[in-house]
Amino acid sequence: MTNVVADFFKDREIFITGGSGTVGKAVVDKLLRSCNVKKIYLLMRPKKNHTLEDRLRKMKAEMIFRRLMSEKPNEFDEKIVMIPGDVQHPQLGITAELARQLDNVSVIIHGAATIRFDESLRQAIRINVGGTYEVLKLAEKLKNLQVLMHVSTFYSNPYLRFVELKIYQSPMDWKFCLDLCYRTDISDDMLDTLTRKLIVGFPNTYTFTKNLAESLVNDYKHRLPVAIFRPSIVLQAVEDPEPGFPTALTGALGLFILNAAGVLKTIYVTPDIRLDLSPQDLVTKTLLYYIFRTFKSYELDKQPKEIEIFHMTSSTHSDITLPQFNVVVNKYKIFEDLTFEKNFLIPGVFVTNSRFAYMFMVYLKQLLPGLLVDMFLVAAGKQPQLLKIQRKVFLTLEVMKPFMNNNYDCSGISHYKEMDLLLHG
Repeated sequence: MTNVVADFFKDREIFITGGSGTVGKAVVDKLLRSCNVKKIYLLMRPKKNHTLEDRLRKMKAEMIFRRLMSEKPNEFDEKIVMIPGDVQHPQLGITAELARQLDNVSVIIHGAATIRFDESLRQAIRINVGGTYEVLKLAEKLKNLQVLMHVSTFYSNPYLRFVELKIYQSPMDWKFCLDLCYRTDISDDMLDTLTRKLIVGFPNTYTFTKNLAESLVNDYKHRLPVAIFRPSIVLQAVEDPEPGFPTALTGALGLFILNAAGVLKTIYVTPDIRLDLSPQDLVTKTLLYYIFRTFKSYELDKQPKEIEIFHMTSSTHSDITLPQFNVVVNKYKIFEDLTFEKNFLIPGVFVTNSRFAYMFMVYLKQLLPGLLVDMFLVAAGKQPQLLKIQRKVFLTLEVMKPFMNNNYDCSGISHYKEMDLLLHG
């Protein structure tokens, strides 16, 4: 983190939604370790049988904060403030009394979202679009606000092969969709059927609703100092705070873990598909720099013609494909040397672009072994587990097919040379 960016965040009060997510926890760690912020307000949704205090203690104990606890052991307790709420509720479910605590907030990082590809459309709109709308309405009440950064995804326009730094026209109006999802006279099935007929190029509700949310944020560019951040697939850190230590075992990392555990044995993928992965620490650092840059941009122009959009991808920095990655893993026996205490099968995955070969291997190496293990578990008086896991793995890969068989390009990491110059002079 450069001094100029760290100085920008010094003594600021920051409001974060999605603070318990993959990017959110990494941002919280970096702000507390490197930026000397005054307060970080985390919107946290109450969960059944778990108080907010329980969730905060659990979050504090996570490995990503290990270095923070070593270097600044009191920072977390002194500067983190939990705000009970939910992005699905009006005013984010924040009481008037708690809302007054946010009066001095000058930066909002909105990262709360459902990232499930198979989420129902109604729920995805409520969280990804409705939640963004409620954050924007809250932001309008904050007199000291200087930047609102909306964390989107590089895949918000999946019908394109080259994604530019601009807002693309959404297939449907966000206001219409938001109104539609709250109507009680339309069933979920009817809503899903209607939308499938109206949208083209969006393989799942996640990408569709993230696209709508970008359109929504863009509509506020003359009312609020807003910007949009589009990272690709976020993986574990390269070096900061320590190598590894991902904040969640989901997405692409989850597939790597399933491979190492011997659960995932075959993948259906086009041979030339690149691994567009964004290391967690680079995502965090670029995000904070882009917030600083947005502040400087709005300082110069309060009424920008175009909203600031930033990409964080490895598309122009690494051309390694998934099959090539698999060859390296097998050659150096990476997963075999790092096996878990309880593996299902020997690690190793068969990569193919033949649908027939893929399905054959799914039955032979995943479903059949899973069935045999479950039969032994039932015979031993225990609950079957493996077929349920294998079904979930198969369905996850099915909804990921558009990303496993298409490359998405852009101009690379936004303002990369500018950041490098600022860092190294």
